[in-house]
Amino acid sequence: MWVDPMLLAASVMIGILVALPALQARWRRRASREWSEVATGFIEYAQAVRREQRPIMMDGVLLARARRLAIPEMITFEFVHDLAAPVHGQLAEAAQRLGLRLKRRVAFERKMLARTAPGRWRGSIAAAAPAAVLLALGANEVAVPPAALLLLLGIEGVGCWLLWRLARVEV
Repeated sequence: MWVDPMLLAASVMIGILVALPALQARWRRRASREWSEVATGFIEYAQAVRREQRPIMMDGVLLARARRLAIPEMITFEFVHDLAAPVHGQLAEAAQRLGLRLKRRVAFERKMLARTAPGRWRGSIAAAAPAAVLLALGANEVAVPPAALLLLLGIEGVGCWLLWRLARVEV
């Protein structure tokens, strides 16, 4: 029951390649949660400005998180926010629109991640099958040529890239 080290290394590489798209989708879900929290913060800020009937200072932590997320619409909001004498209605409207736009973006991204999840799952199973067959062959002491292992790793790399593209939803 001795397995060739090269075969074992190829199987580990295939396992890593198969896991990458799932890890990327998990990272996107975590990022969308943060976008959603920032959007909620902007909506709450807009409500506070409307309630106070005057421009108020924005929470520095929220502003820093929004800048770190590199939201394209932040340029417009910061322009309105940093005006010498912003009208509270315009400031509240800008914050409200930005928050709602981010909420819609997050909802769309989550919907697309949910719709692509079965495809990613089936793709992961299909990608793991050759590695399982190769390990079974190696366990039964059948010699697998190194060229076949390299070809399989190349094909798995392309498959990983396709699954990565499937999981990558940026709006």
